[in-house]
Amino acid sequence: MNLDGCYCECVVKRRGTMSGAFCKAGLLAATTILALIGFAISWVFLFAFAAGYVTFWLWPRFHVTYEYVFCDGQLDFDKILGGEARKHIYRIDLDHVEILAPDNSHSLDSFKYRNLPTRDYTSLIADETHKVYVIIHNTEKGQEMIRFEPNEKMLALMKSKAPRKIVEF
Repeated sequence: MNLDGCYCECVVKRRGTMSGAFCKAGLLAATTILALIGFAISWVFLFAFAAGYVTFWLWPRFHVTYEYVFCDGQLDFDKILGGEARKHIYRIDLDHVEILAPDNSHSLDSFKYRNLPTRDYTSLIADETHKVYVIIHNTEKGQEMIRFEPNEKMLALMKSKAPRKIVEF
């Protein structure tokens, strides 16, 4: 397999959650109700304007996309809000990884019952096309679990960099 250097990126769009849908509906309802009351009582328009501004500011935060970038033994996680605002959220060095395995792998059984702190960078879609992998990462504070959805090229690059830490079954 030709690995084309040691760089790979993968983009995963996160599915909206039910709590996000309720928040969006609540923001729209509050803005609409305040605007309607503002027609009768003029000073309420200030609150309607404030609610509209908050809705405008929060709306992109409900549309989250994660980007994973693997380069020379480092895996970076970026969060893209609303398709515009990019924020670097986490970096892992493969030297500090205990194991990387599919979410349903028996290799992770000893880690799943420890109640490790978990970071979830997945699409929240449960089907065969979205394969979730788990990284057990050693930090200064202890171990933590990171859930993400790499593509095949990224897994191949990671396996070429640290073959004993990657489990594929």
